Amino acid sequence: MTLRYVYGIVPARSAEAVDAAGLEGLSGAPVRAISDDGVAAATSTVPENEFGADALNDHIRDLDWLTPRASTHQKVNARLLEIADTVIPLSFGTLYRDDERVREMLRTDAGGRVARLASLAGRAEWVVTVTRDVDEVPGAGEDLGALDREIASSTPGRAFLLEKRRTKVAEAAGARSDGEVGRHVFEELASVAERTYREPVGDAGRDVIVLRLSLLARRDDDRVDERIAGLRGELETSGYRLRATGPWPAYRFGSLE
Repeated sequence: MTLRYVYGIVPARSAEAVDAAGLEGLSGAPVRAISDDGVAAATSTVPENEFGADALNDHIRDLDWLTPRASTHQKVNARLLEIADTVIPLSFGTLYRDDERVREMLRTDAGGRVARLASLAGRAEWVVTVTRDVDEVPGAGEDLGALDREIASSTPGRAFLLEKRRTKVAEAAGARSDGEVGRHVFEELASVAERTYREPVGDAGRDVIVLRLSLLARRDDDRVDERIAGLRGELETSGYRLRATGPWPAYRFGSLE
């Protein structure tokens, strides 16, 4: 038994081009288009014993299994963006029982999807992350240096109190510097993007995540990569690191209203 795996949604006018592209999907199956109501789903068949609900829930925790399949999912959507010039990429693991269930999905809010595809035409998504080492506190070197010297020459009791003070000074300086850097990078990239989305961030072990930003811009707008390169060089001299990936199909903005 097989299921229908859906990679993304494109305009129905691109269905023939998808079929003719010879795309290879998961398990090496050919990617084909299923069309209905002005939109088309790029799909391939996958074995139910591997992608059925129970099996998929087990496999998705296995990085050795997940990584190559997630890569195939992304590669197919990247090619769909080239073929159709616009795509709504779906999440990994979007599955339907048969072709008719795929068509039912396409008919749900078809008009909204047509409008969203039009808004994404010629555009792509970049993801930018700014981090620093948790032990490096830009902007607090002189203050911390003075405290370190005082701690080194203090009795154990006083040194303990000074360590607590040092932690507070470092946290305040780090928060102040992180806020300034985050605002600067956001404003610089927002000025060359059509839309931005500031992603929530959490603890990253040895790294402090200052900013994670998704931005939508025209694929032919060289200012995006130029601005990213300029910011990367600028931040390296101040203790921060900028990492950027893209251009991608609009994973974030394809799902945002």
